[in-house]
Amino acid sequence: MVRSLLLLAVVGPSLLACKGEVPVPGKERVGTYLLQSVGDPLANDCALAILTPTADAGGGVYVDAGVVVSVTYNNTTAPDGGNRLPDGGTFAPYDAGYLTFVEGSGSEYGTLVGQVIDVSAAAARVFTGCGCTSLAPPDILVDERNVLALLSQSQAQALGSTTSCPPPDVLLDAGIPSGPGITGPRADNGVWSVPLVCGVTEEHVQVLGAGCDAGCASCIVRFASQGRPLAQ
Repeated sequence: MVRSLLLLAVVGPSLLACKGEVPVPGKERVGTYLLQSVGDPLANDCALAILTPTADAGGGVYVDAGVVVSVTYNNTTAPDGGNRLPDGGTFAPYDAGYLTFVEGSGSEYGTLVGQVIDVSAAAARVFTGCGCTSLAPPDILVDERNVLALLSQSQAQALGSTTSCPPPDVLLDAGIPSGPGITGPRADNGVWSVPLVCGVTEEHVQVLGAGCDAGCASCIVRFASQGRPLAQ
């Protein structure tokens, strides 16, 4: 479920989207955010027929109508509502993260480690410049992975801004700020306060259709992404 292909010229429903009130699977809602690319791709071997730079390719572009971030934090309930698996084993507590698309295309499930959500999904796509149009079976399949850090106000300030993300290597490699005067994004009562979501999105474009133009080959594009709260 991850999201629409940011800089990609796509025809069809967004990978991550939903409109209005939509079912949100996580027990705790983090917030609703507009997601956008930040700057030029970090890595890219896609042809122009797939990757279409926009006028503000260096500054980012919104990629969907909004995405709801929700989590199941330290869940201790098995799928049947109890604490035992079908084989009788004890159900281990887990943390999970979800992205739910505001335009109604559904939710995607991923892992939640601390305050970093890692979500992947696949969807059929049509790129108008490729000359192939089938969605079923798909001529083009896109696997998208989003790794997103949920930052508190004090963490975002420690990184320099509550409205703009630092480079991914500063945040995801060097680590999320902690220490005196810095608090996490989740209160003990399960309420989250997250003014900024930062991370990376990676698209694996698989060109499967025999009728696609020769210039449309399978490729990978990776970019920095950020989310700011969407007014409800």
